Amino acid sequence: MIKMVKEMEFADDVRKYYLELLQDTIHKAYLEILEKEITKAFVYAYEEQAETLFQNYLDHAEAYVNKTTLKDRNSSDEMEPDEDFLKNIEEQIAIIGSSVDGFRQEVISYLWAIGRRGKKVDYKSYDPLREAIEKKLMESVRDISRIITKARTRDEEQQEKFGSLVENMLERGYTEYSADVVLKYAANHLWKD
Repeated sequence: MIKMVKEMEFADDVRKYYLELLQDTIHKAYLEILEKEITKAFVYAYEEQAETLFQNYLDHAEAYVNKTTLKDRNSSDEMEPDEDFLKNIEEQIAIIGSSVDGFRQEVISYLWAIGRRGKKVDYKSYDPLREAIEKKLMESVRDISRIITKARTRDEEQQEKFGSLVENMLERGYTEYSADVVLKYAANHLWKD
């Protein structure tokens, strides 16, 4: 598109305007993709947290759909399904209002059918719920990824998390060099707060 604008017959000020607009748009899109890639690498490093979030969602959604209560794992007290928790996950993929009941029933039915067929049920089993859980985790992981990628010196825990991040990027097709370039760029340009 940039090449096309350069070759078109525009007045210099119009050409300059379009080139700046394109470059600004492309730069913003690149930064958005970059942030998602880094944050996703952290999310995959936190699969255990994703699985815990998934199991909690299933517990509360099942109780909601079946109009039953849950047992608190710590105190064994009976409790109502946490609708705020469910909504918080569902809002990540724009499940709101009257669509929540249908979504919850669909999730429970789908996962129950998979389990009945003897297949493993985990947070990746149902794509819309997987997407919601990953988006929720990305929200919370974004802050820590900013800290860890920007840190010049890392404590042991931060170094371990940074190592997991790099390892996940390598597993997703990055080379060591490209992962290093992306992370340095992010530390210096992406998160300037």
